[in-house]
Amino acid sequence: MLLALRAPNSGWLAAVVCALDEAMRDPDFGEPQRALLRRLLEAETIPAAVADAATARLHAFEKAVQSLYDSMLDAIPAVETETIVGRPNLTVCGGSAA
Repeated sequence: MLLALRAPNSGWLAAVVCALDEAMRDPDFGEPQRALLRRLLEAETIPAAVADAATARLHAFEKAVQSLYDSMLDAIPAVETETIVGRPNLTVCGGSAA
């Protein structure tokens, strides 16, 4: 597996492994979900209805995560910025040669 992940074309493999790692850490991803995943892998194809339902569910999940993120940002107190006094702009004046 480590060798396969070093291949330049292993982006999708890496994405699936990362997603599976996250899922396996979640107590809600139990044996029933793992059995469904095994069946999908054995079938070697994802039915369009399943892909559409998964996409819709993923969008709902992303919205929930974004909402949580936004509420966390809103909970952070605003930081007052100090007025920083800048250096004066200097203009170089050239004299005329006579």
